[in-house]
Amino acid sequence: MIDIMRSLHGAYAPPHELFGARLETFFIGVCVALGELEERPFTIRKIAAYMRVPRTTVLRRLDRLQSWGLIHRQGHSYYMDKNALNSRRMLEKANQELKVLDTSPE
Repeated sequence: MIDIMRSLHGAYAPPHELFGARLETFFIGVCVALGELEERPFTIRKIAAYMRVPRTTVLRRLDRLQSWGLIHRQGHSYYMDKNALNSRRMLEKANQELKVLDTSPE
């Protein structure tokens, strides 16, 4: 799980955003993705209940994800941004990390 979160963070978070500082943000993003996959988009209220965190926290995290261009809001529901999230971006980041590991001495 940590490796998956590190990969997501490396591919989608801004470089100045420290890993682990706001993992909650990514878990809230996962809620948005799950709601969309199930064709039952999440609202702030539903995410807060599901994650068991205050609505104000959810709102701040959703605002952060929107500022990164990963999600968007339609009415009261949140959706993943299809242009921002793709496996190619994550694979390219993982490939860069592997190249660094290949050249480092053991």
